[in-house]
Amino acid sequence: MAASLLRSLTRHARGASAYHHHQAWAPFSTAAAAAGARDEARKGFPGLGPTVKGEKARVVVLGTGWAGSRLLKDLDTTGYDVVCVAPRNHMVFTPLLASTCVGTLEFRSVAEPVARIQPAVSKSPGSFFLLARCTGVNPDAHTIDCETVTDGEKDTLEPRKFKVAYDKLVFACGAEALTFGICGVTEHAIFLREVHHAQEIRRRLLLNLMLSDVPGLSEEEKRRILHCVVVGGGPTGVEFSGELSDFIMRDVKQRYSHVKDYIHVTLIEANEILSSFDVRLRQYATNQLIKSGVRLVRGIVKDVQPNKLILDNGEEVPYGLLVWSTGVGASSFVKSLPFPKSPCGRIGVDEWLRVPSVRDVYAIGDCSGFLESTGKDVLPALAQVAERQGKYLASMLNRAMKAGGGHANSNAEADQGPPFVYKHLGSMATVGRYKALVDLRQSKESKGLSLAGFVSFLIWRSAYLTRVVSWRNRFYVAINWLTTLLFGRDISRI
Repeated sequence: MAASLLRSLTRHARGASAYHHHQAWAPFSTAAAAAGARDEARKGFPGLGPTVKGEKARVVVLGTGWAGSRLLKDLDTTGYDVVCVAPRNHMVFTPLLASTCVGTLEFRSVAEPVARIQPAVSKSPGSFFLLARCTGVNPDAHTIDCETVTDGEKDTLEPRKFKVAYDKLVFACGAEALTFGICGVTEHAIFLREVHHAQEIRRRLLLNLMLSDVPGLSEEEKRRILHCVVVGGGPTGVEFSGELSDFIMRDVKQRYSHVKDYIHVTLIEANEILSSFDVRLRQYATNQLIKSGVRLVRGIVKDVQPNKLILDNGEEVPYGLLVWSTGVGASSFVKSLPFPKSPCGRIGVDEWLRVPSVRDVYAIGDCSGFLESTGKDVLPALAQVAERQGKYLASMLNRAMKAGGGHANSNAEADQGPPFVYKHLGSMATVGRYKALVDLRQSKESKGLSLAGFVSFLIWRSAYLTRVVSWRNRFYVAINWLTTLLFGRDISRI
């Protein structure tokens, strides 16, 4: 049964081959010979078989994050077939994800389907999007092992395993949230990295608001249920805290007047919040969060229990909602790959984003880092880094294809062009109450423009509105912002 399903993945490509064979004038025409070569190469292959001479080269992209999506968008599909393998069929515009948790934006506004980013995966006979995850790679055979993803849905078939042959393989599978091995984090905290995380945060927040109104609930329990704790003082943690405090001040206290004095937000950070920002901006953010009612606590979480967490000084912090945002690190899948690693455990790459130990394999985004031998520092796990790496690699692969070097193990000498160079464009973060920070310095040590306040908020919104992937989503975001301004946030628990 599994083999039958997997062979169906190549149905379109084989159908196209059969069409050309039918149109041939003679049984030994070029088209017929090519079709026969393809059938022979793929005979008995459990999945998408290798390409042959005369066919487009196949680029396999693992992931639909910032790096993978930009690569998919810019690849020249007139010369490449594209196969994207990922456990989600959309890209998430992460800078606006915190806004969806409190109803400022709808979830669809921050999700862009892969088929809109690269139409070839739904239109071209040899290009596909496969809802699966990569479980292994064989660089010598130029194949990857995959397993379908069902996300725990009921009444679904068991995961199916199959292989995909590649000419060029790009790892863009991102990273995973850091828990530092702290007991209870995975079981009781919610991360803020995917749309389903934001949905869970919203459901939990609104459920706690409604449960706190139940008669007979003690004041202590009511305060616990309505206590929202955010761990991590980076941009994501600060932005979520700002959005949440703004939601409490503008919406909750008007519509849940019985509990308005019980709900509050605590932000826990081991060092300083927004450590990559200018000192003046950090102080401004601290003052704004305190004015919004956010309690700032400096400490290290040692243990997370179902209803409380424990800090290194022994203090117990009860909570009803716990959001964990302490940065990202290399995933267990990346760690398991048989490639050299960068100092922080990511896939090691050279200056051209190639994995130097094997042919035709590249790595971009949060899963990659420069090897020590390059003399370059590992770049931060930022959206702008990943997006620019995706753009750079697409340009390099397009040049290779035009020079005849698109297929696996090609001996065609293609000009790789200049190595990848990253220049930081600056950082931005919102702190709620129509206030934001804009830091345009290229590094902590360099000088540059830094702004805070309402003007920065306008810059923040304008910049992200223009960076949203499609005009469709830009329209969604603009309408959501206008609706929230005029009518407030929706508090329905759906």
